Amino acid sequence: MRTKLVCFLGWIALAAGVLHGQPTNGPVYWSPTVPNCSALGTNNVVSITNSLGTVIGYSCYVSGTFTWLAAGGGWTSAVRSGAPASAPIGVDYTFYDANGNNLSLDTTISGGSSSPTSGNEVSFALAANQPSEVDLLGATANAPNYGPTSTGTVYAIFYCPDALTCGDINPQLVYTQQPTNVWLATVPIVWDTAIWTQWSAEGIDDGATHSISLVIYNEGTTPTSFGVFIYNSAGTLVATGSTPTIAPLPLLSDGSYGEAATYGINLSSLITSPLPSGVLKILVDGGTANSAVQMFQYTGPSVASMQIAYDSAPSSTAEVAAAARHAHINTIRRVPPQKQVFNALPN
Repeated sequence: MRTKLVCFLGWIALAAGVLHGQPTNGPVYWSPTVPNCSALGTNNVVSITNSLGTVIGYSCYVSGTFTWLAAGGGWTSAVRSGAPASAPIGVDYTFYDANGNNLSLDTTISGGSSSPTSGNEVSFALAANQPSEVDLLGATANAPNYGPTSTGTVYAIFYCPDALTCGDINPQLVYTQQPTNVWLATVPIVWDTAIWTQWSAEGIDDGATHSISLVIYNEGTTPTSFGVFIYNSAGTLVATGSTPTIAPLPLLSDGSYGEAATYGINLSSLITSPLPSGVLKILVDGGTANSAVQMFQYTGPSVASMQIAYDSAPSSTAEVAAAARHAHINTIRRVPPQKQVFNALPN
C-alpha cells in the first residue's frame, strides 16, 4: 500500500501560469455532485476548485507510475493518453529521477507551442475523444542539446466525472531513439491498484543478437534488495542474482508517501553465471515488498516490451489465489483532497 500526496513524481508545477490556469469554461472533467467511484476498487474522490479555492465539482481519479523514462542522449520518451468518448478528463504528470527526487524536464505537448516548457509537472484537460502526447526531451539542466540521458519515473493521475470514464483510460509511454533506430517501444502504466510482490516474464538472452533488460520499481515502504531467479526451458532453476538495495516510497512529513527509487539493468550484468540457451523465465521476488516490474527484449537493433505476469515466491508450495493478487489494492498513495482545475490542452 502506498500513499502519495500529489506532489507527483515530486513533478513541481510546470509553468503554473500556462498549464495551471483556472478556467471553468474548458472541458468539464468533474461532476457537480460527489460521484460514486467505488467501481474503481477504491472510492477515490477529489474536490475540484477554481482559482479562488471555491469547490466547483468533484472527480473520481485513477493513478499509477511509468517505471522508467529515458530522455536525452538520443532518447525521447512520450506519454500518450486520450479521453474516452464518455466524458472529458484531467491529466497530471510529474517527473522524478531514478532516486525518487524531483526531476525538471523540458517537454513539448502535441498541439501546443513547439518551444519546450521546463518543469517537473505537466497538467491539462482533454475534451471527450481528444488525444494527447507529451514529449520528454531531456533534463532542463542539459538543454539545449540534452547530451546525457536522464532516467527516472513518471507519476500520472487522471481525473474524471465518473468511474466509468476513469476505468476506460489506458495511457502508454513510448520510447524512441531516432535517427539512430527507426523503431519505437511502448509500455503501459502500472496502476496503483496493480502492484504485487513477485513478477515474471519470458524471453531470450544469448549474449549476441538477443538480450534482456529489466526495471524494478520499489512500491514498498522499506529498502529492499530484490531477488532475480532464472529458469531454463525445462523449468529448472539455473541461476540467481539480486539487485542492490532499492529505496522505498519515502514517508513525508504530512504522513503521505513520496516517490520511490527505480533500478534498471541488463540481465547479463545482474546475473554473473551463464544464462541458458533458448527461451528462459525471469522471476523477480521482493519477498513481502511490493514492486512494479518492466522488461525489454532486444533483438538486433529492435526492442519490444515484454509481457509481465503476476507470480509467486520461488520457494512457495502453497497455492496463491489469483483473485487475491488482483484485488491487492494500494490505498496508501493518494492525491490531495482538493485540486485546482486545469486548462484545456493547447491546440
